[in-house]
Amino acid sequence: MNALTLFLPCAAGVEGYLAAEIERITGLPQASMLASRGGVELPGSWRDAMKLNLHSRLSQRVLVRLAYQPYRSEHDVYDIASEVAWEIWFSPRQTIKVEVTAQHSPLQSLNFAGLRVKDAICDRLRDKRGERPSVDTLRPDVRIFTHLTHDACTVYIDTSGEPLFKRGWREDKGDAPLKETLAAAMIAATGWTGEPGPDGQPVPLYDPCCGSGTVLIEAAQMALNIAPGRQRRFGFEKLLPFQPHVWQALKQEAQDAELPLPAQPFIFGSDIAFRMVDFARRNAERAGVMQALELRGGDALQRMPPTTSPGVLLLNPPYGERIAAAGVAGQRAES
Repeated sequence: MNALTLFLPCAAGVEGYLAAEIERITGLPQASMLASRGGVELPGSWRDAMKLNLHSRLSQRVLVRLAYQPYRSEHDVYDIASEVAWEIWFSPRQTIKVEVTAQHSPLQSLNFAGLRVKDAICDRLRDKRGERPSVDTLRPDVRIFTHLTHDACTVYIDTSGEPLFKRGWREDKGDAPLKETLAAAMIAATGWTGEPGPDGQPVPLYDPCCGSGTVLIEAAQMALNIAPGRQRRFGFEKLLPFQPHVWQALKQEAQDAELPLPAQPFIFGSDIAFRMVDFARRNAERAGVMQALELRGGDALQRMPPTTSPGVLLLNPPYGERIAAAGVAGQRAES
């Protein structure tokens, strides 16, 4: 498990930021990675896979590539999947789910291709272990992903389980919550890190449309070096290579690296909906960063800035009438 090929999918346009993040987490130089549209591939170990799950803010999952071969038909897909040593990854008593994505694939039915992958897995485990695993599409123990291009079939096993944007702290949310991975990408694009500025104080960040606090909480955890995955479970905990003592050591290492909470808040948020401010406060308390935040309700256009220090203004504008032409403020000015 010390010579794996990992693939971390991400939102389009985030690949460069993700490669830099991977370098910070693993120490692997970016020159050894392959960034393509929608993800970054890299050589790594089982320990790297666990560490990336714990620390990555930008990736959607951490996948281990198990096969990459040319194909022409569903029969080829079956053969490729049947050659994978599934018996070293999980037992027949665990449930599985197979998902297939494609880009210019010549196959007529992705559902049928997924069935052939599932059949190959079940047939191999029956031959090797005497039993077939069951399928569970809702809460599987093991997730398998297959990606088909016009001529290549790639098979992955997932080490994350639930998508990585599910950090474990957001229980209160609005109608269209921003995914945590996208919030982290927005912060990365600004270059803000929360590190001290020329005056020795952390550079402030303000979100005037904070909603349930996603941008603020991501920023606070980033500045305080809090691992985004510290409050959740992962799919690799159900796989056979999992070693609890190694995982506990990684979590302890991450906990020891956390910075102390600040004496004064340096991340500010407001929202015109007081209900959302309450949501943000409760989420921030669960995430352990409320002491770094200052939250308030009301229209940001009618309030003074939360600080006089130079900082970063970052927001995800709400949908609907508030971003109509000229906005609500403009409509009031015209009336």
